[in-house]
Amino acid sequence: MSIATPDIFRDPDLTRNSPIRTLDELLSLPFHNDCEAVARKRFREVDALLSWLLEYAPSRLTGTGACVFAEFDTESDARQVLELAPKWIRGFVARGLNLSPLQQTLSGL
Repeated sequence: MSIATPDIFRDPDLTRNSPIRTLDELLSLPFHNDCEAVARKRFREVDALLSWLLEYAPSRLTGTGACVFAEFDTESDARQVLELAPKWIRGFVARGLNLSPLQQTLSGL
């Protein structure tokens, strides 16, 4: 399955009037992705995957829908859920970073 970004942005149902917010505001508010409703409506696989994953953890869509991800407290928790994934789901466990390695390198200069 491939999600073409232009298809999401051309959809008449895409929210186009979200307020501009600062990073501090975004980090203090509940997560929201304007593209999620459109991606879920247009791509049943995205909807099915988010619906399944939300049973286990807070789950989100990246950008216009290239990936779906969930946050877990431990690597073990993430691996347990991945083991339960239906066969049609391709997934992996990755460790999140709070600071980009590039930013770390540049700050060390």
